[in-house]
Amino acid sequence: MTYADGTPLVEWFSQADLAAAFAGSAEWQAASREVFTVVQSASGKSDPGAFDFAQCHARLRQIGFSTLGYGAYEMIGRRMLCAHLLRDLAPATFMQPYIEGMLYETDPRFAQVRQSGFPVAWRLDDIEAAAQRGGDRKVAALAGHLRAHAMNSGVIFSLSAPRLDLRVAVNVTSETHGTDWIDDRVIGGALSVSLAVHRVALPFLEARVARARGFALGQEQQAVLERLVHGLSDQEIASALRTSLHKVGHHIRSLERLFNVQNRAQLAYLAARRLRA
Repeated sequence: MTYADGTPLVEWFSQADLAAAFAGSAEWQAASREVFTVVQSASGKSDPGAFDFAQCHARLRQIGFSTLGYGAYEMIGRRMLCAHLLRDLAPATFMQPYIEGMLYETDPRFAQVRQSGFPVAWRLDDIEAAAQRGGDRKVAALAGHLRAHAMNSGVIFSLSAPRLDLRVAVNVTSETHGTDWIDDRVIGGALSVSLAVHRVALPFLEARVARARGFALGQEQQAVLERLVHGLSDQEIASALRTSLHKVGHHIRSLERLFNVQNRAQLAYLAARRLRA
């Protein structure tokens, strides 16, 4: 991945990463107990310490789903800057090309859940029909990837991560065609598993994102960024710092690469948003 091509930075994590990061912490133990409570009826285990994400597969299968894709995304509009993806419950062979090919940009499911915030039940037939109607290559590629992985229907949930300023989406998929079988009971069961996994993942993501955003800026870089956030032009920044316009431009381009944004407007917006978060 290069910052110049607009492709998001992809950060994978797994159950092993979560356990290693928070082993022994009260927060991890509480979250693990919640997931255990949700899935224990499927696994038959009685020891929360033996919890494994594999148990979630059993619970999902009981409900009628086969995979759970969990992702936390930093977005500016429709542009994705960074994706934090869980390895354990969905095939990387689907998730990786979905992100690297930027298929989310024209994914009708993703657009709908972002706009409404409500669970979105979807079926592959509708996505294939949309690809044929519009002739969009990315929608056609999405339909092909879904078909190849027997993801014929499913539900997408939008979850909250207010301290991170990230969009969290959970997509559960099924080999069953159509959506007639996806009733309130099915959606409720899938949501309970999704929320439990989210609670386990969230402390890890908060720590990871804090580290990633904690990069040190040079004194002059910091001064340029602060003035940029307050709406000063390049010339006004140069005058305020008693430096050259060329040097201000150099700092702004360097900051754009560091923040993985495409222009100064996105840089100012993202920096201000992170400060608020």
